[in-house]
Amino acid sequence: MNRSASVLHRLSIGVVGVVLVAVAVAVILYQVSVEPVAGWISRIDTRQLTETVGKGWFGAVLALVAVLAAYWGWRLIRTTIAPHRPEQFLLDASETEGALTISLKQVAQAIEEHLATQTGLRRVRAQALDDRGQNIIRITVDARPDRSYDEIVGALAPTVEDLRTAFAGSDIHVQAFVHLDALE
Repeated sequence: MNRSASVLHRLSIGVVGVVLVAVAVAVILYQVSVEPVAGWISRIDTRQLTETVGKGWFGAVLALVAVLAAYWGWRLIRTTIAPHRPEQFLLDASETEGALTISLKQVAQAIEEHLATQTGLRRVRAQALDDRGQNIIRITVDARPDRSYDEIVGALAPTVEDLRTAFAGSDIHVQAFVHLDALE
């Protein structure tokens, strides 16, 4: 998972969790009359609380909080839904006069076509993904059972290293998955 998305998720869950635990502990301590918590809670002016809830601005504040919570919740959900495809990648060498872009989908297609010619690889799939804001080129290889792991990695490694060299310093990551078919 992308680090920034992961931090947002953990921070959000942590804040909500701490608030809920604090409220639960306060309710339990009040129910068993533990001081000073029971004294603090008994000093809350419920009449003032009722008057505040009845005021016109309270509904607006409550609606604003609900909208912000819904927006934040949607942002958190959106970062965890299925990855989507990135369109283009802006290269670091771009200047103000013009932008150098490449289509990651076309890079993935070229990788797939190149690796499909390798012997020992039964099926090759290369994808360009935007996984929670992280650009990834993911290569998945199914290998025939009569090939050794070293042969498979030997066919795959030069392509992976070429990609890592080409995208060095960018936010594009290269993943390679090898599925070894079972012996028949």
